[in-house]
Amino acid sequence: MRSFCENNRELCRFTIKILIILSVAEKIQCQDFGYDGDKGPSHWGEQYNTCFGKHQSPINIDSLDVVPVNLPPLEFIGFDEQPAKTNLTNNGHTVMLELDADPQPAIAGGPLTGVYEFAQLHFHWGDNDTVGSEDLIDSHSYAMELHLVFYKSVYRNSRAALDYEDGLAVLAFFFEVTSMDNPDFTDFTTLLSDIRSPHRSTSFVNPPKLRQLIGQDLIHYYTYNGSLTTPPCSEVVVWIDFKEPISLSHDQLEKFRALEDTDGARLTHNYRPIQPLGDRIVLFNTEDVIENNLQNRNGPAYAVVPAEEPVAKPTELENEKIPDVPDQQEITEPSNTVDTEKPQSEKKGVKRKFRKNTAWRNSPNSCFTVAISLIIVLFIRFSANQFF
Repeated sequence: MRSFCENNRELCRFTIKILIILSVAEKIQCQDFGYDGDKGPSHWGEQYNTCFGKHQSPINIDSLDVVPVNLPPLEFIGFDEQPAKTNLTNNGHTVMLELDADPQPAIAGGPLTGVYEFAQLHFHWGDNDTVGSEDLIDSHSYAMELHLVFYKSVYRNSRAALDYEDGLAVLAFFFEVTSMDNPDFTDFTTLLSDIRSPHRSTSFVNPPKLRQLIGQDLIHYYTYNGSLTTPPCSEVVVWIDFKEPISLSHDQLEKFRALEDTDGARLTHNYRPIQPLGDRIVLFNTEDVIENNLQNRNGPAYAVVPAEEPVAKPTELENEKIPDVPDQQEITEPSNTVDTEKPQSEKKGVKRKFRKNTAWRNSPNSCFTVAISLIIVLFIRFSANQFF
């Protein structure tokens, strides 16, 4: 080997560089997150800076410190339609359900501006029946929490939506343990035994409608601006937490805890601890007649979503660039009901900061891409030295 390298110094140097870069790239690519030890939530920020952000989720919602509001009714589009296909996956962190439907279910109204299209749903739970939910209500934890994730349709897909502060909306439903099985989740929990190992998938013979998996009371909910509760913790989420919990038996919940994580251990818990509320205000939607007094509260003015959204061009959609938003641009959202006879100074409005999200730059995948790019550059330089 020594004699070979003495005769081919440039080739050996190039090979050593490739091996070093590949070893570093492999280490970066294999970095993962978990809920214990050096992969636990307290270490997420070491790889994903956004996890140390000021508007993180989950939070503790103090019901005595929320602002009651009358928001427009939420619209649940396609929730009563049975999807053509489903894909139920154990991704090593949770169980996730994706739907193949045309069109995909969507939501609108409430605190949202625009239509949000369904991406997937997943669950968070604890190692016993007294903990498991991510958001807390008056410091009370439920046994499990369901997240239905939607992306703003103007951004085309959930990945692109991560670049915009109003990119995602999550409907959250809490679960409380009862003595009786929930028949709407019988097929669901039965299928979990087929995906006990990580990265395994299965599908429903008789796919459920989304309406079957959510709660009954869709009027009373808390809403606030926050983040993804897993890395990269992007602060791009409008959270809608419904007050009424869904029932589930202890036996049904145990089937979630029997799943295995990426290390082959039982996935007994997968919830992130609560994060500081900071300067955010939590709204509580109710049908009661309430005067919106957000402007009179102490603290910053607050809106759930920005008033304006980029308009998609009707042509060249495949090559369309999503409109950029200037950093730290302040925009004003008018109240839901505007009296046109009042002067502009008397119309109620609230402000918020709206910035483009750049959390993707901290992701392991982008680091791996950089490493591969370096390999290509070194190869070109080596080739140039050899042949020119």
